[in-house]
Order: sequence, then structure tokens, then C-alpha cells
Amino acid sequence: MQMTLGLGMKLGQTMAGSLPLKISPVTEILADGWRAEHRDIPSFSTTSEARNVAVNRRGFDTAATAVSRASVVQLTSRVRQPYPDHSNFTDTTVACSDFVYAGDTINGAINHSTRPAPRPIAMWLNHDRERVEDDAHILRLAVAHAYAQQGQPVAAVRFIVRDTLGNEASQLVSSQSSLGFDASGLHVSHYAATVDLSGLAQGDLLTVDATIYPWVGDAFSISADADEYPSPNLTTLRMLNDASGGYGACYTQVDGTTGDDATGQAASARADAIAAPFATIAAAADAIKEFNAAHFGRVDDAGGGTILLAEGAHILTPFKAAGRSAQLPLCIRAEDPSKRDSTILTDGGVNRFNAIPTHLKICDVTLQKGGANTVFLDSGADSAGNLLITKNCLWDANGFGSYGAWVYRVGRFVQINCSVVSNEDPRQGNSFSTEAIMVTAIGCESCAGTITYQALGCSGLDEFTLRAPIGNRPAMTGTFLGWNTFSNGSATNAIVSVSAEIKERGFAFVGNIVESWGSSTNAALRLNADSDTNAAQNIVVHNNTIAGERANLLYLDGTENVAKSGSFRNNLFHRINIKSDVFSGETSLTGNWPARYKVGWSHNVAIAGSSNEPGYGPSSWLGELPSIGEVSHIASPWVDDRSHTGSNTGSGDYRPDALSDLPKISPAQAPYGTDLVGSTLGDSGFIGAVLSFA
Repeated sequence: MQMTLGLGMKLGQTMAGSLPLKISPVTEILADGWRAEHRDIPSFSTTSEARNVAVNRRGFDTAATAVSRASVVQLTSRVRQPYPDHSNFTDTTVACSDFVYAGDTINGAINHSTRPAPRPIAMWLNHDRERVEDDAHILRLAVAHAYAQQGQPVAAVRFIVRDTLGNEASQLVSSQSSLGFDASGLHVSHYAATVDLSGLAQGDLLTVDATIYPWVGDAFSISADADEYPSPNLTTLRMLNDASGGYGACYTQVDGTTGDDATGQAASARADAIAAPFATIAAAADAIKEFNAAHFGRVDDAGGGTILLAEGAHILTPFKAAGRSAQLPLCIRAEDPSKRDSTILTDGGVNRFNAIPTHLKICDVTLQKGGANTVFLDSGADSAGNLLITKNCLWDANGFGSYGAWVYRVGRFVQINCSVVSNEDPRQGNSFSTEAIMVTAIGCESCAGTITYQALGCSGLDEFTLRAPIGNRPAMTGTFLGWNTFSNGSATNAIVSVSAEIKERGFAFVGNIVESWGSSTNAALRLNADSDTNAAQNIVVHNNTIAGERANLLYLDGTENVAKSGSFRNNLFHRINIKSDVFSGETSLTGNWPARYKVGWSHNVAIAGSSNEPGYGPSSWLGELPSIGEVSHIASPWVDDRSHTGSNTGSGDYRPDALSDLPKISPAQAPYGTDLVGSTLGDSGFIGAVLSFA
């Protein structure tokens, strides 16, 4: 299903080195970067050589060395006139299969493109304020980019760790790893580096950075090009270097049955702390502060301390001042992680306003509601400066349903490998009013919510909405949604919805499964569509499966013209809808024509075509023409379709059936070498979120 060109490259593929000099069939690339003026329009329809343009671009190789990368861009179609003259072509203007960027060169043609090459989009799998207890520490970063190829989204990533004295440790990585999570059962493709920190200052708060080297485009430095620290979006991280153990450990135990705040003891050894438990968390945190001051010189600082919870139920009482920390968050965890489900921390049915420290980590416990509309975890945050981390926790609504302020003003809220009790989802990732809560979910079951900024490897999600900044919540910038499963049987809105301006930092939606079933009738995926008037660029939509409902993409269906485009590759859609000037009857609505002409698109499948016409053309919502490798109107290819097009009961199995007609892609065209269920690419992979058949 791929066309191989005479240059020995597949369409859109890039390679290091320049292409042989050959006069281009176009004389000029226009400023928008996707339209060109053809040298000889009569030959365009009759000669294959008149349809291919050799482009040389800036990029990098796997050694992070800057190279000139050669690419072949196909001239796919003559460009028509806008409405109402949409039945007529322009005189000499043709559409490119891919963008030509400012600085690209074409022999014999003038490049007037002002379009910058797309930036990488990335997300850490590490959380902020980690404690490093070994000379070697693993850093993990997920990356997406429009020019992903050969199973790698970018050519290389250099991980960099710096101390405050100017020392630096780094490692270059050019191949990806896959990490699985117990809570979700899903896997995440990412770059991983084991960085040697032995040369960095002990006890120092280190800065974690990375530079990303794309196959095409400029290098992207997180410290220079992403958000300032701290942020719920991509930014640098901080971690404390305690490889020598010199920072010091302190433990306390809390036991609601045998503990006594008058006789409890803080100790550097777990066993000693367990032998003399406290009755309350507040008293245990105070004891850690006193121990830190006496033994380590850290005054008014509970950081680095660990409160162990004995099996049983514990009511949270305010301990914000007692749990204060400067560098590391205080940690609350189950004494025995294997007893997580019976080690319970609860609000006790009482509001706990501003009750927890500004930095707190909770591990291996059940977090349980004690009332219907109570505030549980709240640090009074008014910005992203505060941080709450929950890891390996179980969330339990306990029959009280959900309440948007149960987890309230906590700033950045990072959940890792967390689960919910069956049929008792408290929806702790939801927002209340405009308060400062910004959710990141990694490897969780049903833990993201209405105010999720980023999510990787999460299962059972029912919605996502990219929201504009409001109140104490900053803009969602460079949002990354990767290798998640979404399923909704009652949505009145789109399941995954983006309706905000997407600037150069972009939006990544890669490797996900979205299932629409039951009474859900809205779009399964809505990206800047349905009366949306926000400009959108650097949208990366790769290797997704959208089952049961339409994908409404980059509409211009009103009266305002803005630029909208993106990279759409290897996706398995139910239906594709892209509305523009002909639908609206507006001459000016051409800003989304790159989407309608499938610029930057390849190897997508639309199982049922579009919602209005079976074919392609000016009035079809499927677009003006098929992209390279695009297929439409095939039978549902899955093992067990439980979306609207199957049994309509939800929780389907969207692995491809071995006998399906679903096309495959070669490794050269694959953005990733593994998928969300842990399958590997091999010699070829299916289009969609799952690479191999069941």
C-alpha cells in the first residue's frame, strides 16, 4: 500500500544527506508552506515526475548531530478556488503532501514558506521532587513529533542533570523503552536514561533537564523552550541528591489503636519508629520536624521524613504547619504496602480545609471518602507552586459519590499507578470552580478527570477537555495524552474535546483508544471543531483507534477564518469530518485547507468515510482527497466491537482481528515501536492504536 519512489524512499520519509540535484517541478513554495506554483500544469496530470519534489531540511541524526535531511514531498492535487467558485481550479497552484518549512531548500524553486518546523511535545514520567538514593537514577520522557519514523518519534534525547555548583551529568538516548503499569494494565513508550550522578553535589537540589533532537526541525531544550519551573505543563524537574544517605532518614508510625501522641517516637530506623507509634498524623509530623532539627540541622522542616500508617482506618487531622518542608515532600505511606486496601486514610466526614502541607507524597494507602460533600486534601494552593503526589494508591468513594472539591486546592496533583474501587470512583481529578488543581495521571485506572493537564498509560478514562486558563489554573500548554483508553456510554459532549488555541508548543494525542457506546451521540474526538474559532498548529495525532463515533477535526464552520493544521498519521477512525468554506458558504474560510488537502497526513483509515458523503471533494467532509495510504469504507476490524457499531455495551477488545482488512505500515513509517498493550512492531504493524492482531 506504499508507493516507492525512484530515489529509494517512501513518500514523506526522510534520510540524512542531500537529494541529488534535479530541477523541481514547482517554481515557488508559497508563504503558507503547503501550496506551490507548478512549472508546467499540463504535465501535472500526465507525468509522475511532475508530482514529486525533493526537499532538503534541517534535522538531527541519532548521535544528535545536525544534518541536512532529504525528503520527498508529493504534489497531490491542484488547488481549487474558494466558495462559491469551488468547482474551478486555480491556474497553477498545487497542494503538497507535506509542509515545506522556512529554511528548507528545493533545487530550482524559491521557498517563500514562513512556517516554522514543528517542535517536539514531551511529558516526564518522573514526578517532581524525587529523592535520589543511588548514584544511578532512571529518568523517563515520553515524546511525540510530527516527523516520527523508524519506530522513534525523534532522533535522540539528551538527559541532563545539574547541581547548583555548576556540575553536570548527561546521557544521550536514541532508542525507546516501554514501561507497563499494574493499575491500568497499559504500557507507555518513552526514552529512558540511567544517569550517573556520582559527580554531583551530595544533598543538593538538582535540576533535571533534557534536549530533544527531532529528525526534522530544531533542537528543543526543556529549560529554554518549555514552561518556567514549576508548572503543570512540561518544565524542568527538581530532585534531591541523597546517593550517600547523608541527608538523613526519619520515620514515625501512626496506629489509631495502640498509638499515643505522648509516647510516640521518631527514629532513623523503621523498626524503632514502629515500636513507639503515635495516635495522629499531626503529632507524627511534628516529631519528624523536631528529629530533623536535632539530627540534621533542618529547622522547621519535615522534608524527607516518612509517616508509616499501620493497617486500619486513620482520620486526617490538619497538619499543614507540622508537615512543612523545604526541598523534599513529607511522605505518608502504608507500613505494609501489601495491605494497601485495608490501610485507610479518610476525611472522617468533616471538611479539612487547608489541612495538608504545600508538598506532600502519599503512597500505598486507600484514600476514602467519609461524607458526600467534604473537602479532604487541601493545601490552600493558589498556583502551581504546591505539589501533591499519590503513588500506588486506591481511591474509594465509599458510597458517597463524587464531589469536585474532595481533592481541592493542591496545585500540581500527580497520580502514578493509582486505582479506584470498583463502582466507587470519587473522581478526584475533577475541578471545583477556578481553584488551583492541575492533574497529571500516569499509569492509573480512572484517575484523570475534568481538569487533567496530561495523561499517559491510563485506563477507563471517560472524558478529556482541553481548557483555557481560568482563575488560579494556568493554560494547558503542550498537552500530552498518550496510550490511554477512553470509554463513555452516556456523554452529551465529545469524549475527547479540544477547543482552545494551540500554539507552537502543540498538542499530542498518540496511541489512544476511544470508545463511544450506549447513549453517547456526540463526537468521540473533537479537535478545534464545531464552531471553534481558535487557531491550531503542531497538533500530533498518531496511531489512535476511534471506535463507534466520528472524529470532528479542525472545522471552519462559522464566519471567522483562522489557521488550523496538524500531523495525522496511522489513525483508525470511524468517521472523519472536516468542514470548511463550502459547508459554511463563506469564501474566506480557507485556513483549515491544509487539513482538507491532507497536508501532513498519511495512512489513516476511515471505516465509514464521513458523515455526509462517501467520497472526496469540495463538499465532502472527508476532505478534498485521500492522503497517502488513506483507506475508507472497510468492515470493523476488531476482535470484539462493543461500540455503537458493535454490541453497544462498552469495554470492547480493539485489537485487530487476524482476518481483518485493516492495512499495515512498515517500520520506517511507524512513530513508535510498541503500543499500549505491550505489542511490538516487528516487520509491520496495523494502523491504529494496537500494532499486532489478537
